[in-house]
Amino acid sequence: MHFEPIPGEKRAQLVFGLEWRAYAIKGARAERRRYAEEFAATHYVEIKAKGETIGGFCAPEASERKGTLYSAAARIALLDRVRNRPAVLVLLQNGQRVHLVLVLRGAVSADEEVALNALPDRREAIEDQCAKAGLQLATIGRGDQLHDLDESFDLRELLVARKAGLVSKMPVAVPIAVPLVVIVAAVFFGGKQAIDFLNPPPPPAPPPPTFMQEYQAAVIRALAAPAPLASALAPQLLARFGGEESNLAGWQFEKASCGATGSCTVTYKRQGGTFKDFDARAPESIRPVVFNADGWHLTARGPDVVAVERVALASAKAWPSQQALIKALQTEPQKLSTTPVNLSSHGYVVDIKPPERILGRQPLAGEIQGPLVQRGTWQIDGYKWQSALLARLPDNMALESLELELREDGTGVHFTAKGKYYVLN
Repeated sequence: MHFEPIPGEKRAQLVFGLEWRAYAIKGARAERRRYAEEFAATHYVEIKAKGETIGGFCAPEASERKGTLYSAAARIALLDRVRNRPAVLVLLQNGQRVHLVLVLRGAVSADEEVALNALPDRREAIEDQCAKAGLQLATIGRGDQLHDLDESFDLRELLVARKAGLVSKMPVAVPIAVPLVVIVAAVFFGGKQAIDFLNPPPPPAPPPPTFMQEYQAAVIRALAAPAPLASALAPQLLARFGGEESNLAGWQFEKASCGATGSCTVTYKRQGGTFKDFDARAPESIRPVVFNADGWHLTARGPDVVAVERVALASAKAWPSQQALIKALQTEPQKLSTTPVNLSSHGYVVDIKPPERILGRQPLAGEIQGPLVQRGTWQIDGYKWQSALLARLPDNMALESLELELREDGTGVHFTAKGKYYVLN
């Protein structure tokens, strides 16, 4: 089994790697005890799925039972986008290991940890299993080295239902005579003790989260958003537009707008054509086409934003400092040639804003443990022929948007790239 602390919850952990079985709701207690004995389990968790009980069993060591345990697989199986599908494979990368959870028709079928290099074989076996059963498999995941995912997985989804997936201790089998003795004793010694026993005082309120707990949760939220490497995505998008036809049916490319995901949007300007001509010749790949009421412009779908590597917290130690980042972007290493020419004279301008703390609140003395991640914004303006400079951007810079414009002064296609960068203070 593998344990992960839950941000913001003191002494609470998510557990991966339970043994799972399905059994009928009627007689569930006897079935639960039978499987607990089979797996030598001391703890269990149960969820309901389509008229049956799904039970997970484990035997954590005494040192691992300090605090409250929650099953990660149970929380995943209860997510709407998982339980409403016939088969879902969830992959969560953790260094060179991958947490793998397979949910079939709402029931947990596999809950295991796989080495990263062994994952392709395991995925192929699961895909074959689903294909033979006639189940359409959707693969959801999160990890820098995970590929061919249908959807991404946000780690915050494991924190939404805070009480779901509670791992409980197996109840001790008690002889029938013992409860009767307890009842007689309770009646004999008076109702007050029984009332106090059945209505214990509420537990004390949990202590507020520490600064580091709030900071770690804030970092997870910050990097959960799309954060593709600017050095990988920006040059690819510029190259894609370089291969597109700039004129179509009397309409000329004017500008384009791309985000970190989805498709780009392209605006064309009338150069003698008509809406009817453009609509007749527009290929399916650029639809839908929206005509502007001014009669001079229209918008169409542009190239898809490809999936590339993301800014990874695991590489934080290799990130350049703020001063090293400024030096790399605004001085000699960013020149296109060895001749002493200032790039700003060619329209290549870099703007880097000072970084700020990801967590806004001020820490108290002694609350900070180790370096903290800070985040700032950047903007680079240039021309398409200068895309080689974008490919040299360091791995702590994420692209959020790319705007392109065909300048009317004949200087060519101008771009404006914007995004965020991350540094350690």
